[in-house]
Amino acid sequence: MSEQTDRFVIEIGSGTVVHIIDMDADRGERDSRFSFGIGGPGEMMCSHGNRHPRPQHVPLSEFLADHDIDKDGLEGDAPEEICSYCWSNTREAVGKVQDRDDDDIAAKIGTVGYRLRWKQKGRARDEWYDIVVSPETTMAELDRLVCRFTTLDDFHLRMYGLEDEYLDSSLNVLPDQQYEQAGDRSYTRASEMTIADVAERAGLWEGDRLSLVYDFGTPSHYYCIVKEVYEPDELDRVLHDNDVITSTDTAAIVREKRP
Repeated sequence: MSEQTDRFVIEIGSGTVVHIIDMDADRGERDSRFSFGIGGPGEMMCSHGNRHPRPQHVPLSEFLADHDIDKDGLEGDAPEEICSYCWSNTREAVGKVQDRDDDDIAAKIGTVGYRLRWKQKGRARDEWYDIVVSPETTMAELDRLVCRFTTLDDFHLRMYGLEDEYLDSSLNVLPDQQYEQAGDRSYTRASEMTIADVAERAGLWEGDRLSLVYDFGTPSHYYCIVKEVYEPDELDRVLHDNDVITSTDTAAIVREKRP
């Protein structure tokens, strides 16, 4: 089995057929077409089964080998032992990763724009906002737009990070005013880091995430999912669309869902 499948395990006892679990799925608020129910970590790869409350997990490659199933690369129809929905969705997920490698996406990272769907944990299905950003958009510009649709302002301490980092952020990006007050130069001023900088550090592409934590004493969390990637010509068209809700010089809120 390829490295792309190492993230998947078989959950024993989750139904009449076994189901596949994506162990790399977000452990916090999930945004998915799949159900996940109560159970262990990760996300079930279909909406046709229920999580076992005390699951036993076996690596997918090990399960296939133990059952003499020859399915290198997950090709073909699902084995009878494994949920066909899980099989199909897992094959699709692996294909997307392989497409990313085949398209030499690494060469494009830092030169493209993104549509970032921002959500607050606990309210992910009720409210979200799409912010389109350019490579040259600074984290300070992004922060201004985030504050436009939230109740956040400079009285709320906040910090940006990569996926699921929150208080353990490796970016350590603070809004400029907060940076000046912090007096700790291990942090980064938001106006001095661009989306291109973040993208190159994180290999940011469709499906990846960034995080935001605020009010550190009793922290609350936002996160964004990269919903779409824009080549320069398409990015320019989107940013100059007359239907944008609000914008800065290089970024715009283009879509929203409110309760």
